[in-house]
Amino acid sequence: MAVKYRLVLKKDMSKDAAEGSKLFYAVSSSTGMCDTNQLCEIIADRSAATPGDVKLVLDGVIHVLKQKLPEGQTVQVGDLGYFQASLGSQGAATEKEFSANLIKRRRILFRPGKLLVQLSENFKTERYASGTTSGESGSGSDRPEIE
Repeated sequence: MAVKYRLVLKKDMSKDAAEGSKLFYAVSSSTGMCDTNQLCEIIADRSAATPGDVKLVLDGVIHVLKQKLPEGQTVQVGDLGYFQASLGSQGAATEKEFSANLIKRRRILFRPGKLLVQLSENFKTERYASGTTSGESGSGSDRPEIE
């Protein structure tokens, strides 16, 4: 298997790009979803744990993240990687003018561990079979939509 990609025409963001110039960029396309139940089944198949045991551990990780991230701690989950709280704000002209109300973006960042980084460096790639390209109007995001 390979990571599928499609081409998207976007504004050329290179330093010396001509006004209005565009380039084609590769954007990964998801080929499906491995949900939590599937994940638990796959892990259980290669261990002595039951799918319920695996789900219990995953729920425990979420519990720890909910506890430690608001405390400002980075949470390492073995070779999987690191979870860390992050924020962004609007600027203020002076330090005195700054207030916590200017903080707007609160996010959780994930940084993969070394094994996952090495795995991603070795992904094989394959152009999505449709052969069509998208314009700038698409977000280019392949994150699953959660309702």
